[in-house]
Amino acid sequence: MLAEISFPIPLRRTFYYLLPEELELKAAPGLRVLAPLGRRQAAAGMILRVLPEKDADLTGLKELKSVTRLLDEEPLFPEGAPELSAWMSARWGSPQGLCLGAFYAHAPRELPAAPAAAEPEPVLPVPQAPLMPELEKLREALSSGGRRACLLRLSPFERPGPVYAELFASALAGGSSQGLLVVPDLSFIPRFKDELEPLFPGRVGTWHARLTPKRRADAWAGAASGRFRVMVATRTGVFLPFRGLRLAVLDSEHEEVYRQEEAEPFYHAREVLLRRAEAAGASAVLASPCPSIETWGAAASGKLERFGAVPRARMAGPGPDVRVLDLARYPGDVLARPLSDGIFRAVKAGGQALVIAARKGYASRLFCANCGWMPRCRTCGPGLTVLNPAGAGRSLLCRRCGRKEPWPEVCPSCGGKVFRDYGAGTQKAQEAIARLLPGAKIARFDGDVLRGSLKAMNSELDSFARGEADVLVGTRIALRDLGAPRLALAAFIDADSDLSSADFRASEKAYRAFFAAWRLLGPRGELLIQTRETGHNVFSRLAEMDYPSFADGELAARRDFFYPPFSHIVKVRLASFDAGAVDAAAADLLKALSFLGSGGDQGEILGPVVPQGQERRRFHSEYYMIKASSERSAAACLARALALPRRPGVKYFIEADPYGFQ
Repeated sequence: MLAEISFPIPLRRTFYYLLPEELELKAAPGLRVLAPLGRRQAAAGMILRVLPEKDADLTGLKELKSVTRLLDEEPLFPEGAPELSAWMSARWGSPQGLCLGAFYAHAPRELPAAPAAAEPEPVLPVPQAPLMPELEKLREALSSGGRRACLLRLSPFERPGPVYAELFASALAGGSSQGLLVVPDLSFIPRFKDELEPLFPGRVGTWHARLTPKRRADAWAGAASGRFRVMVATRTGVFLPFRGLRLAVLDSEHEEVYRQEEAEPFYHAREVLLRRAEAAGASAVLASPCPSIETWGAAASGKLERFGAVPRARMAGPGPDVRVLDLARYPGDVLARPLSDGIFRAVKAGGQALVIAARKGYASRLFCANCGWMPRCRTCGPGLTVLNPAGAGRSLLCRRCGRKEPWPEVCPSCGGKVFRDYGAGTQKAQEAIARLLPGAKIARFDGDVLRGSLKAMNSELDSFARGEADVLVGTRIALRDLGAPRLALAAFIDADSDLSSADFRASEKAYRAFFAAWRLLGPRGELLIQTRETGHNVFSRLAEMDYPSFADGELAARRDFFYPPFSHIVKVRLASFDAGAVDAAAADLLKALSFLGSGGDQGEILGPVVPQGQERRRFHSEYYMIKASSERSAAACLARALALPRRPGVKYFIEADPYGFQ
């Protein structure tokens, strides 16, 4: 008998090994084994299949090596890690071995013995305030047994910890079942662990990247054995083993950090958690005050049950004052007069100001110097980016669909002939505020600070949180988990850079950022937003901060333009020093994807989109965005793109479900 084994290596293949006679009856899919691989005498892999030698394709193999030994007596993942890893590989394109390795790569070589059977420990009752009717319905649904997939829209004013504690207490009561709480950042873990510890004393485990090897092994084994009733984890926690998973909760499900795109295996923790809960027969709850449009669409279509924890009376009450400032009235100013007056007034009164810029450094869009008109793409709508503003061949580019437009000679709105580019990054904003408030302490938090020392990063945020800094200037990352005792004003100085970006999620991300800033302010605070697109639909929803209304409108727009959740996206970027080689590679791609849209399967290809300023570089790059109507069709597009013959000198960057479009 043979075992087909997958190893966590970046090769798109599996390996056949002979099974010693004493292991033939014990070997089964899902079991880990030790086997020689290359120069390694004992590499850990997982069995995918056990089959007779006559059923295996052994073409080209000179000899078969033997499995050294089995590491497990039963599969670590009863719900079937091989099947889940095969789905991940097809969905995001990483080799199945790496996808499978995500499940067991952190497993101790030798697992501790399973604890002796004992009476299940009851969940300790903890007095809680009465839940709102919608939350009470969700709690009853989870405690009734069976598998549920739910969306929970959290209140922006309440701490989610007690809510999650109630849900786990109800779902895990009266048995030895387990729960998983996934959070976007390890800084959230201590807070949620403290909320759950009174319910499950000594049986709440944690999982994150900064665990020591010893603690990592203990946490992994504790989840696998059932010693930990609830695991609080960052995104890789979706791959932990469980003896009896009953409830999985994804906190702040809208966060982009759940998308693993830095290194293989690629995946989205939200989708893996849903698929894994389904396979295990467990319930899954996706929670957020501003759910992603993909999740909102899944609830609208009935794939998720929707529960709302937002009290309407509280939302309708008095809140921060929201003002949208039309930059057409203040041409050339980094800070419009009402904003500079507001910052000056807030700081002089002893308050603090938070100023959000679209990007770090100095930033460019085009507008009419007379009336403020801004050119927009006639195909898909966003503002056009300036290309080569100083050169003779200057033009405008849509960074979403790749359409180019000539430089305008005359403003179609007022007939003016003078145009200016504009934009402001964090450094430019910091300088403007320093001129406005010469004696104020101004902290900055952006990508440059993040890439610096951890000490400098914490120093900038802590000085603002303690009230030592008067103004914090940053990008949107400064909004996450920010506390400020005297915050009186929050401002976005260049909302158009986000709203006019190539990303089809631009409106969603902008609204969520406005909502996050609004939530930080007290009832007498001010939220000011500078824009040249005052008619944009995002701003029409800000007065009441009515997220459901915004999400419904955004969902309708996604349907009209065939974007997720109504399609699946694959992005292919080609790059080379040889422009002709890029063109040839693009022709290969388009030929391979010529099947798209046939046979009743809706689909389209946008592009090529060329990066800004490429005409002044020796390096040539362009990307195509492929939209498929089903996950199966997208997987076929991804597979064909990955199988393209590589042309010499051309680099291929192929990504499913991309979150970046620059």
